[in-house]
Amino acid sequence: MPASVETIRKPEAPAANKKDKRRGLVTRMLWSLAIFGAINAGLWTLAGDGKKSQGDANCWNSAASVEETINSFKALKDKPDVILLGSSLVMFPFWAMDVEENKGIADIFRYHNSEALKKMLKATGHEQKTVYSLAVFGQMASDAYLITNEFVKGDKTPKVIIYGIAPRDFYDHSLASPMATFSFQKIVNLSNFPNYANAFLPDFNKKADWLAMHLCYFYGKRWRLQMETDKAVNKVYSVFGIADANATKSDTTAQGGFMMEGSTEQRWENSAKEYRGRYKEIAEKDHSLQMSFLTRTLENLRKHGVKVVLVNMPLTKRNLDILPPGFYAQYQKEIKDVANMPGVKLVDLGDRKDFTDADYWDTTHLNHGGGHKLLKHIVPAVDAML
Repeated sequence: MPASVETIRKPEAPAANKKDKRRGLVTRMLWSLAIFGAINAGLWTLAGDGKKSQGDANCWNSAASVEETINSFKALKDKPDVILLGSSLVMFPFWAMDVEENKGIADIFRYHNSEALKKMLKATGHEQKTVYSLAVFGQMASDAYLITNEFVKGDKTPKVIIYGIAPRDFYDHSLASPMATFSFQKIVNLSNFPNYANAFLPDFNKKADWLAMHLCYFYGKRWRLQMETDKAVNKVYSVFGIADANATKSDTTAQGGFMMEGSTEQRWENSAKEYRGRYKEIAEKDHSLQMSFLTRTLENLRKHGVKVVLVNMPLTKRNLDILPPGFYAQYQKEIKDVANMPGVKLVDLGDRKDFTDADYWDTTHLNHGGGHKLLKHIVPAVDAML
């Protein structure tokens, strides 16, 4: 009898083992997912996504500047008459003009006023006008759309927006997509993502990529991690005098950046290096998505009764010479076509001859003297709209 029982039970053992194996596999998978989720949650909490303020030192390379600008705008008690919009090309000269007159004003990241603009508007008969600058370093056309769509409404709707643009606002080689900007990371989240999905992600694959970017910390940071890795590798190469076999000449020279200090020669050389990198492959890339955001911004503001002075910001010949032949003329034609709508006045200063090298801090940013020249061109248009 024991032998027969043993004989009957033996065939059941493999089935039980398989069941145990499946149960063990499921358990390990669940634990792996739990650990993966915990690690990602911890990384997002500890390292953050650039949405938390990180102090002055990181305003250049985090969302801290975006956050400060938006929070200060939300806290405004008075409705602004005029809003400044754009990248550092707008931000810097308006700050520089005022700091030249008053050394005690806030640093460039926390200063959102323009006494110089108010003074000139007063001279044309517009007294006590309030001005707020929503200009932020690195702002792309897509960022301007996000900022105006989310925050410029209701009691924060101005009469006029001065919006300064340049070619880099529509293409930047250092940014993988419109979703890679600090403004996008700060403003768009899982709750309002559906409002922007079709504009930023026209196909399913890009929508899935965005979701993966927000669910997996390292995947979401892959572009910036790659950039930082490349910088570190290039530094090692430079220390040992080794040329990167995978880098082109433009890759190895495009490591400059905006400088608040330094000699004129240093600032200009760093700026030229920076834009050789930013403009890389600009002629080969499709700019229609970013150009569509300019159209969306202008149309949206028009619906809210906001008039726009669209300023194609002046650039030095040294900067324009970095662009491929014929590119800038095509760019000017495109923005002229987009600006051809009611309530928009285009002031194209891109290659104006009255701006000389002495008017610039570096190859793109106007200094305080250049800022005053800028005001002489744009205030008449603002005056007519007010």
